[in-house]
Amino acid sequence: MQRVEKTIGSLFREVASAYSSREALIHVSSGLRYNYGLLDWEADRAAKGLIRLGIQPGDRVALWAPNVAEWIVAMLALARMGALMVPIDPEAEPADVQYILSQSEARALIACKEADLEDYIDMMLEMRDSVPSLEHIILIADESFPETELWTEVLAGGEDVPPEVLLDISFGQQPSDPVAVMYTSGTTGSPKGVVLDHAGLINKSFHSTARQGITAEDRLCLYFPLFHMFGNTCVALAGLIRGACIVMPCLSFDASAILKALKEEQCTAVYGSPSMFMGLVEHPENQTKLWGTVLKGIVGGAPCPMELMQRLVEEIGVARITVAYGITEASSWITMTDPDDPLDLRVGTIGRPLPCNEVKIVDSASGEEVPPGDRGELCTRGFLMKEYYKMPAATAAAVDQDGWLHTGDIARMDAKGYVTISGRVKDTIFRNGVEIHPVEVEEVLYKRPEVLEAQVFGFVHPEKGDEVAAWVRLKEGAVLSTLTLAAHAKDNVQDECLPHFFKIVDRFPTTRSGKVQKYKLAEMARVEYGGGL
Repeated sequence: MQRVEKTIGSLFREVASAYSSREALIHVSSGLRYNYGLLDWEADRAAKGLIRLGIQPGDRVALWAPNVAEWIVAMLALARMGALMVPIDPEAEPADVQYILSQSEARALIACKEADLEDYIDMMLEMRDSVPSLEHIILIADESFPETELWTEVLAGGEDVPPEVLLDISFGQQPSDPVAVMYTSGTTGSPKGVVLDHAGLINKSFHSTARQGITAEDRLCLYFPLFHMFGNTCVALAGLIRGACIVMPCLSFDASAILKALKEEQCTAVYGSPSMFMGLVEHPENQTKLWGTVLKGIVGGAPCPMELMQRLVEEIGVARITVAYGITEASSWITMTDPDDPLDLRVGTIGRPLPCNEVKIVDSASGEEVPPGDRGELCTRGFLMKEYYKMPAATAAAVDQDGWLHTGDIARMDAKGYVTISGRVKDTIFRNGVEIHPVEVEEVLYKRPEVLEAQVFGFVHPEKGDEVAAWVRLKEGAVLSTLTLAAHAKDNVQDECLPHFFKIVDRFPTTRSGKVQKYKLAEMARVEYGGGL
């Protein structure tokens, strides 16, 4: 296995030198366009500006902004001067933002908001009063406000810092040094700060782009939220270390703007969750010709329905798109299909481990590795997180003494190394002593041509105990009754695994990264089927 022993700052400087005049970053909605030489210069200015403010290697700096071009500049600058990036969901509630700022002990907050700016600033100043470590609020904005600093002023201030100051800091960094603290979604408790290093992010990006076939000739469409690892690492960083061009169509998901950018910017690769891709292909403005240059990309974050993959590959022409699986604690991707894999492998599996990863399937009770084809918990080793920040007990519970990360996902791996996910350990449903895996029932529901998205989940019924529900979204204009859906399930699902409750819905509760929150569905079902209990 080829291993890259460099920091993000040194590697990006090499790439920028090699591809100085090549386009690096295009932000369509703002009109900003950077070649590699300009992006490298801007990252230098930002890094020196942060140093001038007093930010030091090892300090945590939070990024709370939508997909603006400055996000990428800040990410590169922080990596270059040794501070740790702490991404925050731009739609996060104030209490969640305050928790992350406090728990990470952030010294600075780089923020941007398009509307209600004064109220936004008042809120951040209140947060600063309650977070002892927070010293600087840096605004990406057109006007200045008291007790804050403008991003443009920080950049300008960097011109007063001698270049050798930044070079000394950069030369002192090691690939094993931490570079980011990325917080988990916190669906089952308080978010945990995943501490990641240069080596993990670079090597996962290097091997994932190698499997996809990404080169400096590619143009990657980036609309996934940058606060999420899929956006900031799997697309942005991964593309930049290959010398590719990153095309950002919009501040947040806007299907019309994305489709327009695919054509006008001649994108060659596209990335997203199945629900995002559904939003694109089902959009009224979608036309196959808009995808004319797009051949590559990744569907990740959730199982990809066969019909969606067939439409992307056979109808739209994204012939070399892959399916991938990863988690933040593993520094991004763990497994990925090959671009030439047949459709059944790109839908029925999450591919094979990347060369930088070890993967095994273990019995959850005994911890022993199971034979090929048997079901168990997926464990991985290689370029993992350093820790959960200030949570040693949680870290020890996730990574065992032999260095294996226990993902909490139930999977099988065949003799060729292809992995199939059955669901989360915590999502497994036990009814009358029978173990039910939601993904397997969902696959049956997807065979109905009217179904756009299916979710099967367990909940506690006040009278019947553990129960199973199946809720689906229909394609636009489609008509399907719950009776017909239930009959289809009865004909194709074993009786002991059959859902007893069916519903047609308009939408599912999701995280900002597009993952359906099944625990919220369970709460809704308890209320609906349990008479409000």
